[in-house]
Amino acid sequence: MTQKPRVGSASARAAFIQAVGGQVAHVTAASNLPSIRATGLHPAAALARAAGLAPGDIILRDHRRIVGLATLNHQRPILRGLTAARHMLDGHTAESWAAQLDTRVFFWPARRGAAFAASVARDVEIAVLWLDAGALFDACADRLDLCPINSGNFTQGGARARRGDWIYVPASAGFDTFRQNRLRRGLVRSPDAVREVSVRGALPARLMAQAATQA
Repeated sequence: MTQKPRVGSASARAAFIQAVGGQVAHVTAASNLPSIRATGLHPAAALARAAGLAPGDIILRDHRRIVGLATLNHQRPILRGLTAARHMLDGHTAESWAAQLDTRVFFWPARRGAAFAASVARDVEIAVLWLDAGALFDACADRLDLCPINSGNFTQGGARARRGDWIYVPASAGFDTFRQNRLRRGLVRSPDAVREVSVRGALPARLMAQAATQA
């Protein structure tokens, strides 16, 4: 029997780097850069708590919301796809799914970062932070998840994508585990590719200091 890779194993690391194209991109409002450089990259729920809000106070937001020193992204792709969300979520409501999204920070593989940045830039000045995939894996292999879809989008093609907590496959579980995840559930006809990367919790300032910035 083939053993699963250990957390942080060289094989899992190499597979992750290859799967995402060597780099990952985090897209954010340009106004967030000073605080990210100073204090690290924090998920929306943590930013809410730091500002004296309950995480539930910010879910399903229909606009970019300023919380403390941070400008949060909106969650319109859930709001505009509420009917789909109610039918395509396993073990979650639209509200609880929005809440779990806010516990993560999201990255896009190199080949998809530009497209996502263009969608965000429609209504806010943005910055794109590029991180070396190996450095990201080394820093948080035990909190790093792979996803075959934009997990927060329930519009257009996302309206037909079933998901639950199981959609996030730990990078440490090995790339084959990820590729077969939906296939084994009978949801797709071929192995998946990585379309989204997320980290449960925050990334420290020392790691974000290594990120290259693209306006």
